[in-house]
Amino acid sequence: MWALAISVLLYAAWAQAKYVWPAKSDFLEDMLAIQSGAVKFGFTDLVGSCDLGFNQPGRQSSAEWVRAAFHDAITHNKAKGTGGLDISIMFETERPENKGVAFNNTVNDMHSFFSPRASGSDLLALALVAAVAGCGGPRIQLRMGRIDASAAGPAGVPEPEHDLASTLAAFTNAGFSQEDMIAMVACGHTLGGVQSVDFPDITGGTPSNSHKVPFDRTAAAFDTAVVNEYLQGDGVNPLVFGHNQTTNSDKRIFAADGNATMSRLRDPQEFRSTCGTVFQRLIDTVPSTVQLSEPIDIVDVKPYIDKLELATTPNQLALAGKIRVRTTKGTGRDADSLQVSLRLLDRSGKSSHLDAPRMRWRSGQSEGFFGETFTWYEFATQVNAVAGLKSFTIHLKDASGAEPVHDNGGHGYPLNDQVLYMQSRSCQGPVANGNMTFTIGAAVRKSAIGDANDKVAVKMAHKIHQTGAVLPRIVIQPLSMVASGISTAEGYVHYSLNVSTYAPEWSTTFDIELQSKKGTVASEFHPTVALENC
Repeated sequence: MWALAISVLLYAAWAQAKYVWPAKSDFLEDMLAIQSGAVKFGFTDLVGSCDLGFNQPGRQSSAEWVRAAFHDAITHNKAKGTGGLDISIMFETERPENKGVAFNNTVNDMHSFFSPRASGSDLLALALVAAVAGCGGPRIQLRMGRIDASAAGPAGVPEPEHDLASTLAAFTNAGFSQEDMIAMVACGHTLGGVQSVDFPDITGGTPSNSHKVPFDRTAAAFDTAVVNEYLQGDGVNPLVFGHNQTTNSDKRIFAADGNATMSRLRDPQEFRSTCGTVFQRLIDTVPSTVQLSEPIDIVDVKPYIDKLELATTPNQLALAGKIRVRTTKGTGRDADSLQVSLRLLDRSGKSSHLDAPRMRWRSGQSEGFFGETFTWYEFATQVNAVAGLKSFTIHLKDASGAEPVHDNGGHGYPLNDQVLYMQSRSCQGPVANGNMTFTIGAAVRKSAIGDANDKVAVKMAHKIHQTGAVLPRIVIQPLSMVASGISTAEGYVHYSLNVSTYAPEWSTTFDIELQSKKGTVASEFHPTVALENC
């Protein structure tokens, strides 16, 4: 499921520490927070249980996601400030150091979620965070702001046959110490194993997709088994206990400091803590020109606007949406007794009450990692279009009668009734000559239009194929909308536009903007996948 489209005047700066809705991070926060239940966003469906591989023999998506992030980031050059987590791996899959289909599998997994709000490299960071959490590992913070590479980066991922000195040099070049190296390999190799089709000399036996030798006996659990089996000298890791000492790279790495680090990692709490720290540093390893945001926190109370447009009823605006309330144990919120409502504020400052009853589907509950629980409440109403809408606050009333008010840090939750996306007047057409055409409708309040030089435009995010890469690049195309000549009694002018995009990449997003001397008013991040056929 896409993050739902929202109409706003201004977006909060994405790098700010305190969350204010709406934020550029909302799309990634949705995928970080919600994993299953009444409403979900689908990212971790690709991992499912820790050993899931989409019925592909030998595939373990969680392990592939961790491995892909490592291979992508470890070629960072700290001294030069180049490389790091930039998803350049998608251009590097033909290199011997990146054998196998795991990397293209992983990048392809990111494809459906790739958007102007989620770069491929941010999604790869999320993939590691989600894989580790889904397998029972530690909580790792997610930041956004990574910029995708447009070409391959330097080679230099350590390989099994490399000696200890060259392997350590690669980690040092990327800004990691010997202790970091040992921990990162142990943490990464608590999941998955070695594929025989990629490394038959290491695994032995007849190469096949289903023949994989695990790194430890609990390859689908984030635990210390990989450490314990190594220290006990009784394990299955083919890079420790393999028949060829030349390719026993884990054995050389683990013993690099006389087993001091591995002995420390035997303690489960130490293992979790160290793995969390070293993986955090790995995904935050980026080029020096990239500034990452503050960590994305799970939002306690978050609104979603599904609809804000002219209603079919004359002189009315239709408003509909949802409120997501975090009801995890310890929050003090009981979903069964909680009553949720909104206080709507119109353009003149007059307020009105709107109830938001609990969603009935699956009792309105969604689940996240680490025991997080969320409950959904829905609302829908029509209001006088001339009076309009300016903002709202959210009220949570519990069994005691207490009614805390959530006001978005004192700002109220903004509603933009100046530029309306008219989904009811928008649709997707047939495919012709390899392209799909969309009809996009908008309604703009007359009072917001200054003069004839003001322009209403669509900014369409086109996904353009990149030679040699699974993931496309995004090019934003600004296109002027045309006034239809229809001026409504509610004080709006209708606009429309037909726009085409490459059919195989038809699932994308677009913004609608009013550009004037007063500034820009935007209705942003609308998914084409939500459009019905024309």
